[in-house]
Amino acid sequence: MTASLTRFTKRAISFFLLLAGLFACQSSLTKKIKYYSTEITLTNGTVLKGSTSPIANDNFSFKDAKTSKKSTIQNKDVQSIIKNLPDGTREYIQFEIETNKKREKHETVLGAYVVKGPLSLISYEATEHTRQVQTINNRQTFVNETILAKHFYLKWTNAPGKEVNMGKRKAQEEDFMDTALEFFADAPELMKKIGSQGYEAKDIKKIVEEYNAIKSKN
Repeated sequence: MTASLTRFTKRAISFFLLLAGLFACQSSLTKKIKYYSTEITLTNGTVLKGSTSPIANDNFSFKDAKTSKKSTIQNKDVQSIIKNLPDGTREYIQFEIETNKKREKHETVLGAYVVKGPLSLISYEATEHTRQVQTINNRQTFVNETILAKHFYLKWTNAPGKEVNMGKRKAQEEDFMDTALEFFADAPELMKKIGSQGYEAKDIKKIVEEYNAIKSKN
């Protein structure tokens, strides 16, 4: 009888440990969506004030400042957004960008200025699915996650934006150098700083700021 109870106790403990691991995994994947103070101007001229979830994909959530009513706004219906974030104010507008889609060479996205100038740096966020390795009950397992991936584009005032390859693999670094030659070749003093011993793709904000500063002096 005692042996049976011991086996039952061990099984019960193992079961509860498994449940605890599953709940821990679930809680680690559940991230609270943060809303930030925002002013939105729609394409019909309507101005909305309240707070929004991340501006990504084709739509986002909006909470009205007066009524606290929550609604979904389609990106295509937005003219511009001024969003107040912990690191400062961010301006969103509709941007034309190059795309890899077979049927279309260009598309329009609701993106944000990272650097605004003759040459602008734009960011656009989109959800992507990825697999991450996590340790649960001393065992490594793959967990599917949905993340917000940020894409960066370089854009002249009257031309579609071109994506900057932010990867670290050798082929991606070569792609970045090709992009640098395309956009910064007329600033040779800046080009000398770009490469394995200087600015890299991760420094794209500094590169664009420095480029605009150089051109403003010419």
